[in-house]
Amino acid sequence: MPRGQKRRSKTRLLVEKPQSESTDDAATNPADRPLRLEGILFLKDENGPAHHTDEFVENCVVRRGQSFSANLLFNKKFNQKSDKLTIELQSGNNPLPNKGTLLRLPVGGAVKEGQWSAAVEKADGEKVKVRITSPADAIIGRYIVIVETMSAGKKFRSGQKVISYFVLLFNPWCKGDQTYLDDDTKLEEYVLNEHGYLYFGHKDNISQRPWVFGQFEPGILEVCLLLLEWSGLSDNAKRTAVWVSRAMSKMVNSDDDDGVLVGKPSGPYLDGTPPVSWNGSVEILLQWFQERQPVKYGECVSFSGVMTTVLRCLGIPARSITNFESAVDTDASLTFDKYVDDQGVPLPSDDFMAMFHLWNEAWMTRPDLPEGYGGWQAVDATPQYVSNGVYQCGPCPVSAVKNGQVYLPFDTRFVFAAVNADVMTFQVFADPEDEDNTYIAKRNVHKSAVGWYISTKKVGCNEREDITENYKYPEGSDQERVAVREAARYGSYPEAYEDVIKKEDVEFYVNSYAKIKMGEDIQITLYMKNNSKESRHVTAHLTANASYYTGTPAGKIGELEKDVTIKPGGEEFVDMKLTPKEYLDKLVEQAIVKLFVMAHVDTTKQVYVGEHDCRLVSPDLVMKAPSKMTVDKQSDVTVEFTNPLDVKLSQAVFRMEGPGLQKPKTIPHPPIGPKRTVTLTESIIPRKVGKKTIVASFTSDKLQQVTGEKEVVVKKA
Repeated sequence: MPRGQKRRSKTRLLVEKPQSESTDDAATNPADRPLRLEGILFLKDENGPAHHTDEFVENCVVRRGQSFSANLLFNKKFNQKSDKLTIELQSGNNPLPNKGTLLRLPVGGAVKEGQWSAAVEKADGEKVKVRITSPADAIIGRYIVIVETMSAGKKFRSGQKVISYFVLLFNPWCKGDQTYLDDDTKLEEYVLNEHGYLYFGHKDNISQRPWVFGQFEPGILEVCLLLLEWSGLSDNAKRTAVWVSRAMSKMVNSDDDDGVLVGKPSGPYLDGTPPVSWNGSVEILLQWFQERQPVKYGECVSFSGVMTTVLRCLGIPARSITNFESAVDTDASLTFDKYVDDQGVPLPSDDFMAMFHLWNEAWMTRPDLPEGYGGWQAVDATPQYVSNGVYQCGPCPVSAVKNGQVYLPFDTRFVFAAVNADVMTFQVFADPEDEDNTYIAKRNVHKSAVGWYISTKKVGCNEREDITENYKYPEGSDQERVAVREAARYGSYPEAYEDVIKKEDVEFYVNSYAKIKMGEDIQITLYMKNNSKESRHVTAHLTANASYYTGTPAGKIGELEKDVTIKPGGEEFVDMKLTPKEYLDKLVEQAIVKLFVMAHVDTTKQVYVGEHDCRLVSPDLVMKAPSKMTVDKQSDVTVEFTNPLDVKLSQAVFRMEGPGLQKPKTIPHPPIGPKRTVTLTESIIPRKVGKKTIVASFTSDKLQQVTGEKEVVVKKA
């Protein structure tokens, strides 16, 4: 299908037309009339709490491996002794018995646990309460319900006159389900929680932003069912979380299947929404559903947030994961190969290092793998890796990543490199006698540069949890080195560790203040220590660039070259200072400054190549609202923002949303002057009871990633 062309849903309601009434149907004796279904009523008040689906606005959402009830309403009194009922269920586009997509359930006296079955629970005149069970490996998705009756020798099938359906989801509360998780507090967090935090920034200065997952918001289930349909999965594959999660990792991005989000980590974004502006998944998913066109734009934060929403909505326990200093290995070498020029500035390369990268973990067993590889599986919806010809990634067993078992599916090599690849730096320089000829020299191997502070939201609270130990053994330990070498054996560069880099006698270290606020001076320092018994003369060249979080340079901010003599056993340093006037107009999304360093030791010919990232911190929004609200009663929320800069902010936009409180809302604002404080008041009408969170954000031409949140308790009227 051509890119950009609207795609139509394939869903067809495969039901038969109702049989026409016979002359007997008009008989005066009611007992002679055929028993005809008039309606189906799914019992949300009963099924919802039992199936943990009561937060859905839809009436007919249940989980597999567990029974549920429905009331069948007939045109006359049901005779349990003589009348016969059969419930027919149809799923998919071409229901067939041999595919398990056309099921006929004779309604008996008792259900049969662990398989598709149906039974009369209670008969009361024209109303019959039936109970239906499904197996723990049933196909997930939408099921059309047809009721067939046999009464007084007459057969009748419900059809277009009474179209009803229910939606079947994964059931992590069911022991037989592939997604089973035996911990109620984790299920509350990883399936039911509509609000969370996504972590970003620099490893030495980790920031968090609230994110509205909103998996129970109106319309989101329909979006996820359409994604499932468009994914191209076979009906049988829809039984397993392995294939569903893999399919969703490709459907959340738009690169192959007209999926949800167009990836664009760098601007401009004139024809869409900047990725840092989204507060949550709801607005993104609903826009895609309404337009049937990929939404512009997203990057790893929004890809991960949307993926969490989709997986939780379908019933797969899921969480967003952030890896700081995340390597992207494009040539399957299982090392991160960096090439620099004679000034230490990186040359174009397919491999790149992101300051941070977000993916997801989904909880499931792995029946396709040997025992011991179930549990958390890494899945990544950001379109940066082609797997089997498609931009998809995972599910990859986290335990396999830790042990360097990169031969196990799916995409374990890529995830391993992201968290534990060694960084190999090569310098490219020209032959002074032949400028068309270049040399490449390996300068250093950095064994602990990749994979720092792998983070997710902690269960049951708003704190960050460090889960690095799940992905790798302690950096530099024997176990960690064994895992790296084990992985490299299966890479495209198995000789990576045969070259030995000799130990040099001058140590270098780059540092900056951990937390620099937007509008403050940036000071970065190159420290040097001479471990020899002789003086060392060093020429240091420092280049500061604005940078995207993926490591791509966006423009030079400043440059400095300095000669330093270090006494035997002594230390020296070189400072570089950047003022707001120098950097403000050059910063891009995420407000990152990247310093490249090239240092030469004249006597020994030692060459040091290094880099250092610095991310400027934006202020927070101040949000005020009543701590208690009432359903269907208006309340006011106030957002306060102060411009911390000495320049005017234009293109100012506030955004606000909260599950059960406020649908996503965009509020443009006039330019905001230097140091000026503005206040915005919005009225909201809560729709659901319970503890809820409203989230707001602010973006402008020079300041982004400004967020705030307010938790409230909503009570019944």
